Amino acid sequence: MQQFYIRAVSKGRLRAARLLVALTASFCVVSGPCVLSQTQKPADLPSPGQIGDVVCISDAAQSYALYLPSAYGAAKRWPIIYFFDPGGRGRRPLELYKEVAETYGFILAGSNNSRNFSSDQGKAVNAIWADTHARLELDEHRSYASGFSGGARVAGAMALSGPQSRIAGVIAHGAGYPSGKARSKDTLPYFFAVGNQDFNWPEVINIRREREEQGSPYRVRVYAGRHQWAPAAVMEEAVQYMNLKAMQAGSLRSDGAFVDHLFDKTRAEAAEAEARKDPIEQLNSYRSLVTDFSGLRDGKEPTEKLTALQQSPGLKAALKGEREQMSEQLKLEQEISQKITSIADNSASDSAALRIEVRQQMGSLGDQAKHSKNETQRLIAGRAFGGIFVGAMEDGQQELTARHFEKAEAYFDIMRQVSNDPWPVLLLADMHATAGNRRLAIKDLQEAVRRGLKDRAVIESDPQLQSLKSDPEFQKLLAGMEGK
Repeated sequence: MQQFYIRAVSKGRLRAARLLVALTASFCVVSGPCVLSQTQKPADLPSPGQIGDVVCISDAAQSYALYLPSAYGAAKRWPIIYFFDPGGRGRRPLELYKEVAETYGFILAGSNNSRNFSSDQGKAVNAIWADTHARLELDEHRSYASGFSGGARVAGAMALSGPQSRIAGVIAHGAGYPSGKARSKDTLPYFFAVGNQDFNWPEVINIRREREEQGSPYRVRVYAGRHQWAPAAVMEEAVQYMNLKAMQAGSLRSDGAFVDHLFDKTRAEAAEAEARKDPIEQLNSYRSLVTDFSGLRDGKEPTEKLTALQQSPGLKAALKGEREQMSEQLKLEQEISQKITSIADNSASDSAALRIEVRQQMGSLGDQAKHSKNETQRLIAGRAFGGIFVGAMEDGQQELTARHFEKAEAYFDIMRQVSNDPWPVLLLADMHATAGNRRLAIKDLQEAVRRGLKDRAVIESDPQLQSLKSDPEFQKLLAGMEGK
């Protein structure tokens, strides 16, 4: 039994508040597979090639979605990726990435209990680890953690707080480290996937710079997209990267054809980046050729090109441009977020006028994000809008958790007015249900559905909405969502 503590952000966005996550884990230390008791039957698992939910043996309140490759069997040990979704949707990443898992022979396990603002994240991490190690034939050197947004921070906490080498790498989608702070040099392979429109783009770019300066292993893939689980093609790249690092470390037998394919692909990416005059992507590619293939392929030529690139005016100008984008986004977010906080705190001299001002400024950002002729300005405006929106929503959730209903309502209501997203009205439903106002809670849920909420499971699994289950209007709303 080992107990360990780490400071971790359980939210999708880097903010000042920190949540202390205590992860107390039991690890199977016997040589060979753990022995199943009579209640730990493989028959309880989904069939290979299918996604199914598994209830944890040691704690029936904990469960996870599981995908076993179609070739899964006891004749070998299998690598596994643990997934953490900010909303506790364990099936979501498995549905997105099961074909990647099938191609590369990975088990996928997604927690149904770990979610943003949950006080039981440590329990969820420990439960999924212990249960999979009791039931499955796992490669002890190739367990990986992955998550999106706040779940990416949970994945990092799982890797960085446990016994050394228990987690072989982290695949972080749309967020950075558990604490959001710079770390001292480490040897943990980290793959970051972030959309170019993601409000957490600055955080990931800063981490890229830190790891580059420290010489820590990493890869960053920026793709066209918002704050989301990365596309399957990006996840495949992440799995390839982890396999390459495993071969480099000697925990996976080197596959010459696989290494050659990735080496040639990365070299082609470097050439394409040079042709379109993208020095940052050149840096990513040449650095990978030099560090990720060290000991596997000759790196003399890539090293020479990397050295020349690092001294080039073009790269220096591109890095300066990144810093300017981050600075402008931060300035916009701080200016508007402070006004929203003043409204919620009821400290503004004229809250009504300030609400109008916030709506106008957010509307202007939204227009720029959609219509600006300058691509960089579109991206900055979109990221700033997303950062302000999510920041206000998370501040509202904090107030709701503290049962400060008026403050929570202020945050959610302002965001309801500046966006057609169903999230603000769903959280208004949470707030009204928690405060005991069933009528308004159901009215909010109806509005959330009108705004595009289609997943019935989101409402059914929401802890704050359990008090509505016996209400006929609530059941009618759920019935109307069937088949959506």
